[in-house]
Amino acid sequence: MYTAILARRVIDGTGRDPIVDGIVLVEGDRIRAVGRRAEIAVPEGATVVDCGDQTVMPGLVDAHSHASIVPGLGDQIGQLRQPPAPQVLRAVANLRADLRSGVTTMRVVGEEHFIDVDLKAAIAEGRLPGPRLLVATRPITARHGHGAALTTSDGEDEIRRHIRENVARGADLIKLFMTGGVSSQGTAARWYAYSRREVEVAVEEAHRNNRPVAVHAHGGPGVRICLEAGVDTIEHGKLCELDDLIEMRRRHVWLVTNNAVSGHPDGIEKGDAHVPAIMAKLREARARARENFAAVLDSGVRWALGTDSMHGLMWWEIAQVVEWGATPHDALLAATRRAAEAIGLGDQVGSLEAGKLADVVGVHGDPLADVTCLQRVGFLMQAGRRLDGLSAA
Repeated sequence: MYTAILARRVIDGTGRDPIVDGIVLVEGDRIRAVGRRAEIAVPEGATVVDCGDQTVMPGLVDAHSHASIVPGLGDQIGQLRQPPAPQVLRAVANLRADLRSGVTTMRVVGEEHFIDVDLKAAIAEGRLPGPRLLVATRPITARHGHGAALTTSDGEDEIRRHIRENVARGADLIKLFMTGGVSSQGTAARWYAYSRREVEVAVEEAHRNNRPVAVHAHGGPGVRICLEAGVDTIEHGKLCELDDLIEMRRRHVWLVTNNAVSGHPDGIEKGDAHVPAIMAKLREARARARENFAAVLDSGVRWALGTDSMHGLMWWEIAQVVEWGATPHDALLAATRRAAEAIGLGDQVGSLEAGKLADVVGVHGDPLADVTCLQRVGFLMQAGRRLDGLSAA
């Protein structure tokens, strides 16, 4: 069965210029062809969807999030310590909001109780609306470190055992917390929890099982230790120096950056404004954010975007980096093709190309002229299934 999606402009996510009066031809769950209407024949009997003045583009890829966390509720680690039921209930609403905002693929970088494994299966089986998921299951974090909720891993033996258990339960990647974080009280953002040997063990165990390693690391010596150990992505990097970013580029390590959780009023500020230790770190992160992103652009490091649990706000992440100097086209690529490449799904999603999954989003307006129009999603398709009738609630 064919579906022909027509639009005033098509941004295909490859980096090429927009296609004026474009068409995306879908067969089943895959893209068959993309180009100008005059160049592609619509098969007889195909369903034709005219998106009018909308801009049609690839589904967004959130390269860093947590399904069950709502930063605006505060105490994010405490949320992860709750029983499974409240976490799943929050996750169902969060994932629905993510999908409705145009996010069709998401990498979940840590949940307790293996709830992300079950959520991934439910979405894949069509029992739950949400982005297709890559899941890390339980993060690898030290007992005295940031991210320590229910599962902690100290020493080489525990690290190996928990990685093997995660893989056995269905983890697509391994998430390791190296430095302190903003949303916890007891850890400085440049402090680091694991020794060089412990990180090397985590990378060896993960890579031997064909799983990439994503590392929570803001800055300081812990970043360099992780790079030298061979990790695959650095998450956040808000306090990295230019030399760190250049080393990431040299080693072909992705930086997955996010800003809504620290910069948007519904983020950490809303939930933890009453905690002085957290607010002090938040102020530092905000003060460094624009300067840090300028260094990201100067360094040439490969970068992608994620929301870090700010569900439905991928458009805000894109708009923020445009304000800080990224071109709208580059910012869109960081949330589509480059994000897909960063999480290992570049051959399946992230651009509108023949053979890839038919994740197609239409937005009212031209995001290359006004990137904030990305919050006005009209058409929505995931793997060939039309979902723009999905309500926000």
